[in-house]
Amino acid sequence: MRGITLGGSWIALFALAALAIALSIVVYRYTLPPVARLRRTILWTIRSLALVLVLFLLFEPVLSWLDRRDEAAKILLLVDRSASMSQKDAAGDRNQIALDFLNRAEWKSFEREDALRVFTFSDTVRETTLDSVASTPADQVGSNQAQAWTRALEVSAGEYIGAVVLLSDGSQNMGPNPERLASEAGVPIYTVAVGDSTVRRDLLISELLTNQIAYAGSKIPVVIRVRANGAAGSESSLRLVDSRGRTWGQERITFNSNVVESSFEFIVDALEEGEFRLTAFLDSIPAEAVAENNRRSVIVRVLDSKFQVVVLAGAPSPDLTALLQLLGQDTTMVITPFVQSSSGRFTGNRVPDEAALNRAELFVFQNFPTNSPDPAFSIASARIREKRIPLLFLDGPNVSVERLSSISDIVPLDFSARARAVPVVVRAGQAHPSISGAAPLPVTWEELPPVSGYPQKITAKSGSVVIATFADEASPEIAAGPAISVWEMSRRRGAVISVHDYYRWKLGVARSDMNREFLDTFVNRLTTWLLTPTEEKPVQITTDRKLYSGGQPARFQAQVYGANLIPQDNASVMLRVNSGDRSEIVALRGRGNGLYEGEFNPWSDGDFTYEGVAVLQNDTLGKDDGSFSVEAFNIEWVDPRARFDVMSQVAERSGGIAVTAANPSALFDKLSFKARTSESRSEIPLWNRPLILWIIIALLAAEWLLRKRSGML
Repeated sequence: MRGITLGGSWIALFALAALAIALSIVVYRYTLPPVARLRRTILWTIRSLALVLVLFLLFEPVLSWLDRRDEAAKILLLVDRSASMSQKDAAGDRNQIALDFLNRAEWKSFEREDALRVFTFSDTVRETTLDSVASTPADQVGSNQAQAWTRALEVSAGEYIGAVVLLSDGSQNMGPNPERLASEAGVPIYTVAVGDSTVRRDLLISELLTNQIAYAGSKIPVVIRVRANGAAGSESSLRLVDSRGRTWGQERITFNSNVVESSFEFIVDALEEGEFRLTAFLDSIPAEAVAENNRRSVIVRVLDSKFQVVVLAGAPSPDLTALLQLLGQDTTMVITPFVQSSSGRFTGNRVPDEAALNRAELFVFQNFPTNSPDPAFSIASARIREKRIPLLFLDGPNVSVERLSSISDIVPLDFSARARAVPVVVRAGQAHPSISGAAPLPVTWEELPPVSGYPQKITAKSGSVVIATFADEASPEIAAGPAISVWEMSRRRGAVISVHDYYRWKLGVARSDMNREFLDTFVNRLTTWLLTPTEEKPVQITTDRKLYSGGQPARFQAQVYGANLIPQDNASVMLRVNSGDRSEIVALRGRGNGLYEGEFNPWSDGDFTYEGVAVLQNDTLGKDDGSFSVEAFNIEWVDPRARFDVMSQVAERSGGIAVTAANPSALFDKLSFKARTSESRSEIPLWNRPLILWIIIALLAAEWLLRKRSGML
């Protein structure tokens, strides 16, 4: 269906065109000197055409047409590659069963017809091809089913999706409850279950809980939780050992029933400053299904004294209350808060003096600085700038953008003048060691309740890493600014939380208990990173964590500086990673502003060391080294049985069906969808086409030439 639309009325165009033609006829009815009738006719015809075309362009014509086409439905195939898929149980080898299922002719046919998109998932989601799945080992850490189909549907937005096919053993140990979110998928999810759902004979250390930061001379409580399935009548021994070979406790355990959960507490002395690893060992029993979950470790960092943290707040608020409660839970910090009253003055005996500010090892600006001309801001800013004290800045409605701009060299964000805050939602940004930990955050950013922010009023400068963004709740698809930013420049660390009313993440308005744990975990990791000392070295190379689970890649980050601490972007940064008598070279890639990153897949569990060097134009800029550890424990071993109940509920709530990989016939009967007729409108504006302009010029030139040949003016 094609046609031309105008910016005005067709009737008006025809009327003006008729008037233009009539005017052209009148002009050439009599000429001086007189010319033949044929020549007059040609002249008024040329002028009429030129005038009509000019009028046509003035009405801004647009050529538009509607295309209709039949679109075949696509299938999104999600393949679980977490470590539990490598298990061998009563049903057989889960990985081989999954690969046999993927080798069926039906999938090859869908792929040839371009009706299939394939994704692998664990704690992350990656698009791949059917043939490449077999080369992706089933050894990855964590299972997040809901994230798998959510991300796959986001990637496929705009396409006609007939169904999602989820091939998994049903293990779920990360992210939101898939049963709850299945009904929101918008397409049927057909689940294909792999494995045996029978509870097998197994012992495991389900949790190893302790303070990961302590200070010298203190006693560190360690709680170890042991779970036993099908182990009635068996005995085992639990012991806690540190990386220096010292044993801090041992318990003999007798299991009197098939299902047992017990907790044991040990006390460890923090004897000296530094880092050490605590490892809990649980002896295996005969015929145990999985031995990898009988060992678990944690890295403990011992400090020489408690950190002095000064909080400067612009006003009492629910955000401040939540923040002080969270900071107060950390026994490694002494919190000194100073809060301005409604008049803008620090009152009572809580007035910040220079001595208190000079003791600070971390400054927290919460809804501060305000317009009140207090000296505390100037003193604290000078300490941050001159002594490189880390800063945690939390935005709020009382913040003075003008005063904040005076420390723009410290805070690499631009804050524009703003009016009223609006509800905003937070979305994930770049990964960064400041919030990485032994496990992911309790929930994803997308699951958090809305908070408040100022869209399009905050801009991240070069040098900052945006680990979360925010968007207006009314238009969540449009990023509106950085929500959480961190930076490390000239040996100074800092972080900004650009949204406020984040106390909602802690209170009952959160959608689950996991939401309420989010703020605790996030603030703890962020302050730990801010307080970690940085050395005066031109090259610094770190890992995003000190302890990895088996199957997890170690992620390296390097910072490279030249003379006068100027970041160097074109250096070659190479690492040698060692463990035992084996080593491997890792090259880091540049990210700009002197930052480099890379990834390494450990070949075994144990202790690893690394040495790195940065070279620029044959000059060595600097070297650095470090260490990390890999434990055999994987979160996948906490409950390695197949969860057919989860798979069935996901299918039922989404409108799909549940089958097993051994008998999938009913699945392929369902994967036949009618083509969808789609319509698309296309438009081409004619009023700015050069061809029409050239035609008008040619007509006017022809008229002028004929007039000159006829002796007319």
